[in-house]
Amino acid sequence: MRTPKSLRTRAVAAAVSAGVFFFVSGTAASKANGVSRNPIGAVARLFNPNLVKVEDRVEFLSRQLITLARHEEHFLKTGLGCRGARFRENDPDPQVVLDLGKEYPIEALFLVPLQGEFAGSNNIFPKRFTLEFSKKEDFSEKRILYKSGEQYFPETGGKPVKFSGQGGVARYIRLTVNQGQLRGSSEIFGLSEIMVISDKYPVSLGCNVSATGAMLVENVWYPEALTDGRMPLGIWQGGNWITRESRGELVEVASADQQVSWSISLDQPTELDLVILYPYDVRDALEAGILPESLELQVRSSPGEEFHTAKTWKTPMRGTNHEVPLVLNCRGITASEVRIVGRQARQVGDKLLYGLSEIELWSGHQNISAGRDVVSVVGDEVSHTETLTNGFTSERSIMPIGTWLNQLHDRWRVEREIEALQPMRNQMAAESELNATWGSAMMLGLTFLIPVFIVERRRLISRNQVDQLRKRIASDLHDDIGSNLGSISLIARTARKDLVRLHGPDEVAEDLGEMESIARESSLAMRDIVWLLERKQDSIGDLVQRMRETAGRLLREIDYTIECESTKTAAKLSLDAKRHLFLFYKEAIHNVLKHSGATSTSIRLWDDGDKLALEVVDNGKGLPVVNEDGKENPRRVRKLDERARVLDGALVFASAPGGGTRVLLTVKRSLLIASTTTK
Repeated sequence: MRTPKSLRTRAVAAAVSAGVFFFVSGTAASKANGVSRNPIGAVARLFNPNLVKVEDRVEFLSRQLITLARHEEHFLKTGLGCRGARFRENDPDPQVVLDLGKEYPIEALFLVPLQGEFAGSNNIFPKRFTLEFSKKEDFSEKRILYKSGEQYFPETGGKPVKFSGQGGVARYIRLTVNQGQLRGSSEIFGLSEIMVISDKYPVSLGCNVSATGAMLVENVWYPEALTDGRMPLGIWQGGNWITRESRGELVEVASADQQVSWSISLDQPTELDLVILYPYDVRDALEAGILPESLELQVRSSPGEEFHTAKTWKTPMRGTNHEVPLVLNCRGITASEVRIVGRQARQVGDKLLYGLSEIELWSGHQNISAGRDVVSVVGDEVSHTETLTNGFTSERSIMPIGTWLNQLHDRWRVEREIEALQPMRNQMAAESELNATWGSAMMLGLTFLIPVFIVERRRLISRNQVDQLRKRIASDLHDDIGSNLGSISLIARTARKDLVRLHGPDEVAEDLGEMESIARESSLAMRDIVWLLERKQDSIGDLVQRMRETAGRLLREIDYTIECESTKTAAKLSLDAKRHLFLFYKEAIHNVLKHSGATSTSIRLWDDGDKLALEVVDNGKGLPVVNEDGKENPRRVRKLDERARVLDGALVFASAPGGGTRVLLTVKRSLLIASTTTK
């Protein structure tokens, strides 16, 4: 049961006018609970101890969230994970089996969901599954770690899901998917990583994986991606921010094939397990995570010997931003000195860069490189540094991966509990305040009829405005999704006729591919519209974050930068302004992607006096030219003009054939900021 806003307003007025006792009592109760409340609400809580307990619990959980690692999803382009499917009802359950190489006491096992772009609101995390471990390859003797039974596993929210090892010892781990997510007539499932922790060490990294029912795509979907450490959750980091002087090493070179090397000497010949390389993050300036495009791991067993190449690695997709560490499986390699040789630099804009933020050499569950001197060689220049072994990435301190995953799992658990408590808290608060309000209102009688009328009238006006806005957004939803779904129906009908007429499936591949593309665009459009309706994400800073996510999704094949130089990022946007600004931005980058032929684009948001300015610049072929009054001007884009006109802003196009396009929108900030009466 919710308390109407006008009723809460009457409660505040009643409590203030009722006397000093109500005000003092309410203020004291608010301070005692560490929460700012209106006086009548505080008085009501004095008589409802259950409400106080629930609110204290929510406040405690909220404080706990601050101490946990943050969930920051990154969009990967390669090594996404493993997908599997059951295409027919009688097909066996798909399975994934991990061979850890030897027996380990299992401390915990984590299942990491796929990234949001592929999972979305309809993710493909298994609905029902069984986890088993065994010392024998054939699982003739096994122990069940988890079994769903007939219950569906709850929504993960993109967070890693933890299962306790229960003190068991195992070499083999088996995941059996009893029921996946229904897609047409098939059941599909997918995971980004299966992480097994023993003695706080990730024993599953680099281990052998086999799968039945896997849907393979080279360099994108394959079983080995489940144990390569590549997760959309990014780098396992947390705690304090690093100083700029200790972020790692970023080297600019003159040519892409100029080599850079980093060497670490060990005390004695040591058998290695893993080498983990952390990217250098220059997101603040160039929006990129830097690793060499190709590299070699070279070792030598004793001083004086020649280095020999133990491992080579090359990025599957050149120009990819590296948001996750690179894990090299080095089991069976012994070295007294290790050298990382960058063979090809990463190009970012017009710069050729090599970068690393940390090098970890793991042996016997210990990072033996921690605190050691690193010899860096660039051409003829030799230098020494400890910033590559100081335990920090380019942003924060590195956490043990088991601790990091535990904190992300705890965040999921805490957020679910808060989500479950909030409706209970709201209902109890509404009922308590309602009772206290009616008591105060009956005492004051007719004195407050006029203020109540004014407040009620304002509430109705505000409600009508919100209703009109929701109708317009619903219309957008209908236009986007309805039109796309109609296209899907038509294409499906055409595909079916082609299949019957041509007696084979090959000729309809193009139609079905187009159907898949339209369906994906429909899903993304739905997510954007739902975000536009979210009141809790209505600041300029929230808009910039959504702009970054949209660019990461759409501009994958284009180098891009996003810069926000506004000092007003905490200012709240009205729903209408938020909607038109975001759709203007989305239309602008769609034009860059589909029509410009550009290879790079820059997006900038800044304060221009009392105005907010948004600029999108690309290096594409430019806009078509039209003659107006004897002058050649770039043709204007109708949809962008319409959005700018609705925002009452000024829109400028600057373009030259083959010289790129510049789109600049400026809007008075006073027209964008939400007033308190409409919130």
